[in-house]
Amino acid sequence: MLVSSEACDEVEKCLLVAGRWVVKVGDGQAAVSRAQRELFDAAVVVSTGKTMDLAETVFNLRDINGSMQIIIVADRGDMNQSAIVKEIVASLTPNTQALTIAELENQLAPHKSSGRQRRRNKTREVI
Repeated sequence: MLVSSEACDEVEKCLLVAGRWVVKVGDGQAAVSRAQRELFDAAVVVSTGKTMDLAETVFNLRDINGSMQIIIVADRGDMNQSAIVKEIVASLTPNTQALTIAELENQLAPHKSSGRQRRRNKTREVI
């Protein structure tokens, strides 16, 4: 599940190139609602909108599915308050990482060939 209240074409493209199915939601509240009804392998959080902040969204997702991987997209090139908060939330939450887009691409890279194999079997990870 890709959570973003703003345009996130670069992150979506990164996931699609890695062979993932992407379900997009527009904010944290929608992410929590979808996670209550559907099972996701991972949640990639870019931005959460105004209703729920980042921490609330991540902690609610973790409560719903303790094994789901959560990736918070953080821009470490600009260590502003938002980037620092993302790092802190990731460090306090099990199975959660704060990654730049480049780090996300690198993490997904080993799975590209297995994504091709899954396509042949008509199954893919749902993010």
